[in-house]
Amino acid sequence: MKVVVHSFFVVPLIIAGFALLVFLMVRILTDEPRTAEDYLVDVKVGGNTKRWQGAFELSKILSNPKLVPNDPRFEEEMISAFEYAKHDRDPRVRQYLALAMGQPGKTAYLQPLINALNDDEVIIASATRAIGLIGSSDGVQPLIELLEHSLPQVKLQAVIGLGIIGERSAIPHLIRTLEDLEPNIRWDSAIALAKMQNNAGKKILLDLLDRSYLDSFPNIDAGEQDQAILITVKASRWILDPELKQSLIKLRDFDRNLHIRNAARKILKEKES
Repeated sequence: MKVVVHSFFVVPLIIAGFALLVFLMVRILTDEPRTAEDYLVDVKVGGNTKRWQGAFELSKILSNPKLVPNDPRFEEEMISAFEYAKHDRDPRVRQYLALAMGQPGKTAYLQPLINALNDDEVIIASATRAIGLIGSSDGVQPLIELLEHSLPQVKLQAVIGLGIIGERSAIPHLIRTLEDLEPNIRWDSAIALAKMQNNAGKKILLDLLDRSYLDSFPNIDAGEQDQAILITVKASRWILDPELKQSLIKLRDFDRNLHIRNAARKILKEKES
């Protein structure tokens, strides 16, 4: 009886398991990862959920230069999908497409994004961020105009974008936003100015390098605090003076975060050499 059970149950089970293993190995070896073109097809012809998810995946995949298609037709189809998404009931499609268009830094996407600055609030914020990411000087004036926008998130993205582009014509406008009511806008204005080698926001940078100052904002968690300090450390290299240097020395020697200590050490060593 034991032989019969082994023959009719165990052996077929082993064979089936082996076949499944072979199938899975073949599937893994032959299953290619989805491309930007695949996700764009989802945006254009997919169902409600697939459209916004496809746009979201595009906003991630196009941040990798190796995965950005070189075919000019892809750019044309992206712009076409972005324009058609005006009529989509789900604003996330156009929102994520705007972010996706900013990731590769291609100027072909600049004008459609500038045109979208008359859209609804969510799209304006995403388009503003994308214009900054493209980094073209042609985007400076539209971003400067958005520094007067009523929505803090739009104004913040404009400040960050101007800092990325680094056009010095934006300096007088960023000096004014150092007085903004929103802390994030003041902070990013100071960082943007430092990147342009302007020290008008130095007092704000000194505050950002001080954990006791950041502790006064209970809505900022430990990770966000570390990130704010790290960004400020890196920005300070452009306007490093004795006061900022002293703050970096303190961070180098005593800060609890190893990445911050190393970043401060690197900049101090760089300036000494």
